Amino acid sequence: MRYFLVIILQICGLSSSLADTSKLTSLDTLDQGREWMAVGRLSYQNGERLCTATLVAADLILTASHCLYDLTTGDLLNLNKLEFQAGWRNGRAEAYSKIGGAVTFPDYQPKENPEIESVKNDVALLKLLHPIKKRSVQPFAIAVLPNHKRKVAVVSYALGRINAPSIQSSCDISTQKKEILSMNCEVDFGASGAPVFYISKQGTVIVSIVSAVVQTTQGKLVFGPLLESSLNRLNITLPSDDHAK
Repeated sequence: MRYFLVIILQICGLSSSLADTSKLTSLDTLDQGREWMAVGRLSYQNGERLCTATLVAADLILTASHCLYDLTTGDLLNLNKLEFQAGWRNGRAEAYSKIGGAVTFPDYQPKENPEIESVKNDVALLKLLHPIKKRSVQPFAIAVLPNHKRKVAVVSYALGRINAPSIQSSCDISTQKKEILSMNCEVDFGASGAPVFYISKQGTVIVSIVSAVVQTTQGKLVFGPLLESSLNRLNITLPSDDHAK
């Protein structure tokens, strides 16, 4: 389950102040996870490798591009062996679908130790072979992070918690520049592709995904692309925050 990029870079210029944030909360019961059923596992060969992905339309899921590659060889994985497991908990999913295709940046090059600039292109939209139209699994919209907002939430699967998603309801944004966010969220292997949410009274929307991490002396610094900018460069338009939950 070695699906996590570790950035090698000089982190001077980034905020070194990693404030306390909320702890992870397991969503291991149906009631706890009901709002987050669109978040699921992206499983390769029955769980040999895992990432996190999110339903953003009935037939599309969002994840990180590097989840589609063998990071040691750079080879593209066999997409036919990938399965999206929406709302997976305790051995079963709310809905399942194999993957029929992928849209990524043509010049994206996966590396185990990427440079920070690659994060803005670490975005993949996967076409589901079987659209998910269950009322219990509603897609999330993608939107721009409002200016001056400094708190986001992350829902993910990861090492040691692969059988149910966990939510960190409050992560601090350290920096926001060059189409990239840095955040002090608690993540581990398997969290790649996990949705980064902005939650407001108007609804919950995805503003980024987990792409890579730097381990600092004060904790983990997580990097993700600003999705609206990335999708605009891919010339892809998805439902806006008018459809937010």
